[in-house]
Amino acid sequence: MILQKQQYSDIPFFISRNSFTGDLNLVKDVNAIRQSVKNIILTNQGERPFDYYFGPSLFQNIFENLTFELILDVQTKIATNLKKYENRVDIIDIMVKESKTEEYTLNIKIYYFIPDLGINDNVQIAITRNR
Repeated sequence: MILQKQQYSDIPFFISRNSFTGDLNLVKDVNAIRQSVKNIILTNQGERPFDYYFGPSLFQNIFENLTFELILDVQTKIATNLKKYENRVDIIDIMVKESKTEEYTLNIKIYYFIPDLGINDNVQIAITRNR
């Protein structure tokens, strides 16, 4: 009996077609999960139809002074959303820092483990205001 590892696939942010088959290109396994984590983190509450509470709404925090309470709030929002909407990962750590070079920017790094694939991975996102 041959055991196959779990395979995940998703449509990439920038949709493209395979030039030979004409099928949509897909992101798979770790990249699919990484894309899903980024999608959850970058979504504001109310943006997703029929699920108002989806997304941590982090953009509202970029104009506030980065205090210990704000860091805990951001970490809690991220952890809650990932536990609810991305059950393929186990969160290891969430780091939130203010950018030293960019004004009004939060640097977020999320470390997680993917049990089905046996892989540790991380996602780094900079949340900044649009000018």
